[in-house]
Amino acid sequence: MRRALLQLLRCPRCRRSHLSPPDDAAVLHFGPLRCADCGASYPVAEGVADLVLEPPRLGAVQRGLEQRWVARSFERYVRPALQRALTRQPLDRESEYVLLRTLLGQPEAPVLDVGCGTGWVARKLAREPGFPPVLGLDVSRAMLEEGVGQAREDGAAVDFLRAEAPALPFQDASLGAVLMAGSLHFVEDLGRLLLEVARVLRPEGRWVAATYLPPARPAAALHRSAGLHPRTEASLKAAASAAGLVRFERVSLPPLLVVKAQKGSAQTPR
Repeated sequence: MRRALLQLLRCPRCRRSHLSPPDDAAVLHFGPLRCADCGASYPVAEGVADLVLEPPRLGAVQRGLEQRWVARSFERYVRPALQRALTRQPLDRESEYVLLRTLLGQPEAPVLDVGCGTGWVARKLAREPGFPPVLGLDVSRAMLEEGVGQAREDGAAVDFLRAEAPALPFQDASLGAVLMAGSLHFVEDLGRLLLEVARVLRPEGRWVAATYLPPARPAAALHRSAGLHPRTEASLKAAASAAGLVRFERVSLPPLLVVKAQKGSAQTPR
């Protein structure tokens, strides 16, 4: 992880202090990050900081994504299959990227890809000339390991960290955008997630998320049992408003739903 981006992080235990590396290297590959306030220590391996405090509680689908063979085949086979199962007629990858990229606008500070998986969106963003630094966050070790390898092969400067949404281990008003390209329905506590998004965004920073509409009642229970939490447009708009996010917009291609909201220009960090 690049040292310049470490200043964006905050200790997930005490939720106050910055995290300090063991030396002055420009890129941190190994060694713990330490919190000066509470003394907590977080491991770093292959440049990936692990900021998970407790073993995550994963649904059935997320447990499957922890498998290394799934991570290796995720972009080519697993993700398209999962999209077809959830959205029936998914966008092709290039169209999906163009839509997400358009809604992101022109961020003026680092961009966080929450639930980045192996980081295909993060890599494309990072290769754009003049684009701000890109960070990928996921709870799956297997996905992050594959993401690091893919970024190296592509020559894309993406910094990865392991953490579990809804908590976002970043300083207040530190990010230019938060992207969730197909990961929103894995987060159960929507209200807490959007409060965190509003907290870490700079004024006028954008939240962009792709998800799918809830299925009919018999299938809805099956989705919940698998750890999936699709939402209606109305519930997403209400939650965004409650968190202080404004200018809610959506692109609806049922059951695919892509939404955007923004932090107000005069809003103070939460």
